[in-house]
Amino acid sequence: MTTIREDQESEARNNTNTSLTIEDVYNLLLTEIQIPTLQSIPLDTYQNIATMLGNIKGQGYEGIDAKIRDRMVGMISKSAQLLLECRHLKLMEYQGEISSSPSAETAVDYSKLTDEEKYILDGEKESGKRKNAIIAATINGRPKVMESISTKIRSKQIVVRFIKSMEQFVGVDMTKYGPFQEEDVAVLPFENARSFIEKGVAIEIDIAD
Repeated sequence: MTTIREDQESEARNNTNTSLTIEDVYNLLLTEIQIPTLQSIPLDTYQNIATMLGNIKGQGYEGIDAKIRDRMVGMISKSAQLLLECRHLKLMEYQGEISSSPSAETAVDYSKLTDEEKYILDGEKESGKRKNAIIAATINGRPKVMESISTKIRSKQIVVRFIKSMEQFVGVDMTKYGPFQEEDVAVLPFENARSFIEKGVAIEIDIAD
């Protein structure tokens, strides 16, 4: 007689065509924590974890079995989060070494990064460029550049999905928006969108570049 844990792991493997198990996720995390350098992991690790979690969450268990399932989901989710954060910290430490000593011998082997990790790193490099641009414009006395940046951010719009109903309002661009119901999608000015996101009224929808 199989246990709920064995049933769920078997189901996850069958549906994802992968041998990834809960123990595999834990071992990946343990190795990453114990060894100071970035480790090689399967490039589809996060995708397989997401698929495994989706399959486990979809199991129609009740009572004590449902509680066990929820605990398993929590354990896998936390392990995946810690794995990503641990690897990201190593990347940030490497970036710091390069910034302080361009001749540092330490180097990140990008073949060890998953696409998801490269996506995060790409965004942080862009953030660094923006910070340097503002610093340069400030210390070099270029107010026109600052004005251009201000205009750009004020005109920026974000796609959001409302998770709570919202009455009609006037945006920072003096345009009327709404009213909106739950699950409505809208394109809003950056400042208004961020305000709603921070208040838990809406969530941002990431539009791929």
